[in-house]
Amino acid sequence: MSSVNSKNNRAVHRKELRISDDLSQVSVGQKALPKVPTKSAFSIYSRSANPCREYISASRRDYYKISLITKGGGILTLGERSYVVKAPAMVFVNPLEPKTWQPEGEQDGYYCMFTEHLFDTERRYRDELLHHPLFQTGANAVLSLTEQQGEYMLQLFERLRKENMEGDAYRLEAITIYLQLLLLESKRIGVSEFVPQRTLTTAQLLAERFTDTLEKQFPITSEQEQVQLKTASDFALTLNVHPNHLNATVKRVTGRTTSEHIRQRILLEARLLLLHTEWPISIIAHCLGFEEPASFSHFFKSQTGHTPHTFRTL
Repeated sequence: MSSVNSKNNRAVHRKELRISDDLSQVSVGQKALPKVPTKSAFSIYSRSANPCREYISASRRDYYKISLITKGGGILTLGERSYVVKAPAMVFVNPLEPKTWQPEGEQDGYYCMFTEHLFDTERRYRDELLHHPLFQTGANAVLSLTEQQGEYMLQLFERLRKENMEGDAYRLEAITIYLQLLLLESKRIGVSEFVPQRTLTTAQLLAERFTDTLEKQFPITSEQEQVQLKTASDFALTLNVHPNHLNATVKRVTGRTTSEHIRQRILLEARLLLLHTEWPISIIAHCLGFEEPASFSHFFKSQTGHTPHTFRTL
């Protein structure tokens, strides 16, 4: 970066370096750095109000960072790889790799920072975070987006910002729901973008076909929609494989059975619909494939400890 190369050139003006309180970042000519999240916390910032100016990061941080770039871009170096980033795009930074950033042009969008402790009460979400393909050391950390994908991601970031600002009951739970949805959607985009560059085993291909088919049923946006594939057998029929083979393959590749994947995705959608629609619980139950509202209530309480009505009103 120019600030590093200029230190041995007396004719070049030296930019002011500022160090964050936790020594995790050195900024170049920047008055203040956004506050990084503490344990079990989450923070989100506007890239226009709190721009990511030129900086050098230390080799170790305690947080993950996801940036949505809707305007501008820059040159990112992460570990040993360099990227030219142009909007619309997303950038995924794990705690381990050193990074540098040189912004170019007027910046806009959002970025959020969080630690794995945010998911302490939902261990399966923590495991998904730790194994997310875009957070792996050496992975392609920049995800190019279409305009439509960028608009959808912007909606998710705005939901995250709203939940973070309002501080209502179940704030962190709502944040983890939207953050998980953001990670799921980014994984889907990443799979479609990077599959031609990867050599996948037959088992991995089948597992990805299953997860992609599952995810394509969501989100539910109207009361007339209904989940059609509800069981492992339904998916096996659609994918033209035996249910036992599908279940064994998905379990081996992902560590979870097909039924566990289906249950957790339906639960995520149930939480979103209860939080952000006024649909009757009977309608939500129907949309999610339950024949009776009582069956949906039993399922939801067994997974969360709350009835749908209690979850919505707290």
